[in-house]
Amino acid sequence: MPGPAAPFIEFDTHGFKELERNFNKAPEHFYGAILTAYRKIGKLLVPAVKAETPVGATRKLRNTTVFQIRGRTEDLQLEIRQSAESGDGFPYGIAVREGTRPHFPPVAALIPWVKAKLGIVDDAEAGKVAFLVARKISRVGTKANPYHDRVLGSNVGEIKRIVREAGVNLVSRLERVR
Repeated sequence: MPGPAAPFIEFDTHGFKELERNFNKAPEHFYGAILTAYRKIGKLLVPAVKAETPVGATRKLRNTTVFQIRGRTEDLQLEIRQSAESGDGFPYGIAVREGTRPHFPPVAALIPWVKAKLGIVDDAEAGKVAFLVARKISRVGTKANPYHDRVLGSNVGEIKRIVREAGVNLVSRLERVR
């Protein structure tokens, strides 16, 4: 009389080849997930940064706010850029965000600000006030306005949600078996 039958274990390998193909495409899927997440984060942050950017004489700093994704697949970076420059080519968003050490700025560059912010119409009077503002900056510099840090801080939850969503979508694409 034969003994008890040996237990039979069977694996269904249906879909393993498709799973293997999906994992071979993992870097491509990962890159796509990062790009999608960066685009969503950029579209979230640009309007928020614009809303918090201080309004100077021209609104140029606010109006030049854009996002850009730079780099290659292994070192992608999301940058929020504000490309406004002064008349002599200085990217003044840096000075607004970080403040400045004492220095004597060009008086002519301050005249439009004096007219717009202080409502002084007369050119001669605006020049005198601009000189006084420049002299004050030469003594104490300018105070930093880290509005970009505030924007990032107030949007951390939404950024984390976008990153989690990208991770879930990536795993879903890798698991997809027909």
